[in-house]
Amino acid sequence: MNQVEETDRVTFVAEKILENKQKIADDIVRLRLEAVQSDNEFFMKDALEERALSLVELIGTNLKKSDPADFNEAISWGSEKGKEAVVKEVPITEALQNTFYYRKAIWMYIAEIAEQERLSGETIIKVANSLDPVLDQAVFGYSKSYVEYNLEVANRYQNTLIELSVPVVPLFSGVAVLPLIGDIDTNRAKSIQEKALERCEELKLERLVIDLSGVAVVDTMVAHHIFQLVTTLKLLGVKALITGIRSAVAITAVNLGIDLQELNIYTSLQQALDALGYGLVREENIK
Repeated sequence: MNQVEETDRVTFVAEKILENKQKIADDIVRLRLEAVQSDNEFFMKDALEERALSLVELIGTNLKKSDPADFNEAISWGSEKGKEAVVKEVPITEALQNTFYYRKAIWMYIAEIAEQERLSGETIIKVANSLDPVLDQAVFGYSKSYVEYNLEVANRYQNTLIELSVPVVPLFSGVAVLPLIGDIDTNRAKSIQEKALERCEELKLERLVIDLSGVAVVDTMVAHHIFQLVTTLKLLGVKALITGIRSAVAITAVNLGIDLQELNIYTSLQQALDALGYGLVREENIK
């Protein structure tokens, strides 16, 4: 069989795949649903069928190309589905199981065509050399997109948590409070320092009360960042008041060589506000 005839036979297989894409897609869905059940909408019958149809069509179209090594469409298809899987909270290991059912259903159909049309081994090999890489590249695009988008979502979530963990709350004109609660590690301490400075500039603060009453223990590095924040605020013209220092935190500060007498330290937030002149409220103003 010459090269022209061989190419014609591969094109014939591609056309048969495209003509029978619905049947192949139905087989993919059937194999998947028989093997695995899931409540996630990503694996509902209609969703499975839509993806199966589009990928089978993509494979058939690629087989007809003069340059079957162009995998951009397959990678793009996988990327789109990978992102969708992240949005619908599909574990990547569970989604990648579909590859087996795609490959099995498509080759079951090609086996039928090969028997009916008496396709040569050379034709089958040529079909395989074009078909399998397309499916592999679709999986590559899916995996790459899944990991990248999942990381993007995680970063957005982390940034949101950081914003919430550094709540600079305005109290009065030029005055705000930064209540710190829970464990503070080095990364969070750095974030507190950076975000607090940003918020002070945004709010044009003159006074910032840093309340540590919700922090039980800090290590040396964390204490360093917190007290470094006080020094930096001073350089920006923002007076920092510290309230609620527990004994463990005070001991850490002393071990760092920090002179607590140089700091504006108060027992409670109320005491700090009293010192700033905001502690008294006239009774007639309360309704």
